[in-house]
Amino acid sequence: MADKEIIINSLPLVHGQGVKESIDKNSADTTVCFDETITQGSSVVSYKLTIDRIVFETKEQYEGLRDEFKKMLSVPGTITTRETLRYQPDEPFTIVKNYYNCILDGKDYEMKPDEMSAQSLSFICSDMEEYTE
Repeated sequence: MADKEIIINSLPLVHGQGVKESIDKNSADTTVCFDETITQGSSVVSYKLTIDRIVFETKEQYEGLRDEFKKMLSVPGTITTRETLRYQPDEPFTIVKNYYNCILDGKDYEMKPDEMSAQSLSFICSDMEEYTE
């Protein structure tokens, strides 16, 4: 069992069905030698963060996050995910990930007749810090 939380620019996101993180290493540093090119990796790493099927609980929550998402099209923000893991017999611990300089890269809206309307979001983030509590 795990407790999960998503916070976008200090606003908690109550209902979502998943968060997916992926690393994007656009280029690799290379050294050209006489007989080959040696790939050394790159220090430039960015993150893509996708949050699936967000459902809003109140009008105030919808309006607050709507305004944040619109602002994040051009002004970078911060996204924090927290996940508390509970493995018996060990003590619970929380994994905290702070994603910095996040720009909204995509927003999909889905309306179905038999389900609540939902949005899926994707962000490009320039850096990520991870630690445990």
